[in-house]
Amino acid sequence: MNTLDRVERELQVSRETRYPQNGFFLGPESPCRFEAEVYNCTVRGQIPKEIDGTYYRVMPDALWGPLYDNDVFINGDGCVNAVRIRNGHADFKSRYVRTEKFCIERAARQAVYGRYRNRHTDDPRVKHRIHSTANTHVVYWQKQLLALKEDSRPYSMDPDSLDTTGYYDFEGQYTAPTHTAHPKIDPISGEMVTMGYQAKGDGTTDVVYFLFDKNGRKLEECWVNAPYAGMMHDMACTEKWIIFPMPPLEAASVDDLMQGSKAFAWDDNKPLVFGLLPRRNPKPSDVRWFTYKNAFFGHIGNAFDGEDGCVYLDSPLTYGNKFWFFPPKSGDRKQNIQHFKSHYVRWKFDPRSSDSTVAPAELIDLEGEMPRVDERFLSRPYHTVFLAMHNKTVGRDTAVTGGSYNAIAACDVNSGTYKFWSAGPDVTVHEVAFVPRSPTAPEADGWLITFANRRDTLLSSILVLDTAALERGPVAIIELPFRLRAGIHGSWVPAGDLPEDKELCDMAGVTEDLRKEFAGNTVSTPFPSNAPAVCAPNGFSRKG
Repeated sequence: MNTLDRVERELQVSRETRYPQNGFFLGPESPCRFEAEVYNCTVRGQIPKEIDGTYYRVMPDALWGPLYDNDVFINGDGCVNAVRIRNGHADFKSRYVRTEKFCIERAARQAVYGRYRNRHTDDPRVKHRIHSTANTHVVYWQKQLLALKEDSRPYSMDPDSLDTTGYYDFEGQYTAPTHTAHPKIDPISGEMVTMGYQAKGDGTTDVVYFLFDKNGRKLEECWVNAPYAGMMHDMACTEKWIIFPMPPLEAASVDDLMQGSKAFAWDDNKPLVFGLLPRRNPKPSDVRWFTYKNAFFGHIGNAFDGEDGCVYLDSPLTYGNKFWFFPPKSGDRKQNIQHFKSHYVRWKFDPRSSDSTVAPAELIDLEGEMPRVDERFLSRPYHTVFLAMHNKTVGRDTAVTGGSYNAIAACDVNSGTYKFWSAGPDVTVHEVAFVPRSPTAPEADGWLITFANRRDTLLSSILVLDTAALERGPVAIIELPFRLRAGIHGSWVPAGDLPEDKELCDMAGVTEDLRKEFAGNTVSTPFPSNAPAVCAPNGFSRKG
């Protein structure tokens, strides 16, 4: 008799959901392909009552089997995950961003778009449509979420329902077709500092800088040209300057794209480049380009102006192609990231100097990425950075590697010291969000929130860690009854910043009368039961 397991092995999976047989699409990283709500998640421990807001993050999730087996995992559809925390309760919701790509492929019931950022590999019907997957970052701006992918403008979303509300052009003020995945919002002025690269089309060297005031009015727009066309995944700002880092991941030419090539290739002969532009009243002629030797730069930690008139930029730095899924132009196409040294460094740029070369100074000898700071100190001098890191003490062969991390570190950039907590070899942790203990708490005093994927149980959870006792591990674990894929970036939004006080999950049928009668009131029974002696306070008591 054929068992179900044997029959499963013999029957072929439908073509539209057939995925490549590699680690980006199998096991813990298998596509999820669902949307979900969990009202009142199971919590181990206690969530501090002071935490009141929503953590949003986005993950790339391939809804359809890719048209090409060698496509990269970051081409998946953007799925925004939200966890809303209040009064020790946590609710969860996930929704796909309804991009044009999402809607077309849902209508088709199969993949229609081709390789990552190569419109020449698409079905011709979509070659000139919007290509955003909205899968890289989600930020809060002008009472809405912006789901970001750097090859397109943002998609806007409602922060409560997670409904997609449109393709966002800053009320007609944004003139470029591309927009960074990492805009910066000044914690003092409320201004958004943003940019786009390849801003006049695939393979172009054009870079455009925008500055919007806290009310969304455009203050600055300046177009410059980079030394070559490459990837500018992140950007930095200080009170006076804008910095455009560009590692030697060179953009493919249009001719190469037409031959089906990947969008980027590592060029061992090109330098790491930094563009420096005044934040106020910039002109194209004001841009300065500084260079360092061939090395990889992914994300900004922080940047600030020095009293000496120089500009300082802190970041992880890796001496090799950390985005190894974009192969080198020449040499060994299977070089492994584990051979590359990585550490957290400081760059110094002198706008007055005639020397266009720079070199980093090591701040922390630690292999880590996804840097986050206390955002109250963004673009200002600071002392603490949080990193997702590899815990080498569990062994290089058993630790989760290759772009995933198994530990979280809090690092002092002045002393070079750090403390960390390791989740173990079978757990991946992701970028953290920092929540201050109070609005006036000292820098880095508060909590960290991050998603964790259990590779042993194939379940996911949200962790809450106290920065004052990081090494002890989570003070609360918010459990999800399913597995999520690795996410990329996200944002913490305090409850007071949201436009309305609403529930995150569907509350259809829950009337105000029902709330008054049952919310926060003790449950009494005629027999001994599991009802708590004192009912925990209700998460949301006002109208939603």
